[in-house]
Amino acid sequence: MTDSMATLMGGKQLVAYHLDGTQEIVTLRQLPVRSLPQYLATIDDEAARLELLADKPAGWADKIRPDSHVELLEAGEGLNSDSFSAWLRRRVQRQEQLVPGSSGELGKQLLSASPTGLPNARSAVV
Repeated sequence: MTDSMATLMGGKQLVAYHLDGTQEIVTLRQLPVRSLPQYLATIDDEAARLELLADKPAGWADKIRPDSHVELLEAGEGLNSDSFSAWLRRRVQRQEQLVPGSSGELGKQLLSASPTGLPNARSAVV
């Protein structure tokens, strides 16, 4: 399924391979903006992130084969990469407006990079 088709469908369907040998078709979602804070909160918890992306209950990811876990997670993160990056950038901008310098060096780098991740003219001068 192409990215544009995934956008139209609100996600992408893939097969999840369970440790017990069974298979399940899951839809990895393109998350709505309202879910992006929760997505950020799962940055260090891949199982929770995969469960959020697949709209599955806690513990579901523990029953997935490791290779399937990686494939599903990469696909789900790929679906949400652009919107999450744009949201995070807006979030850091608001934080900097309220408390300048509060986002630290990482926030500064995020704000100086272009939306594509390439240096823009402002960051190239520094």
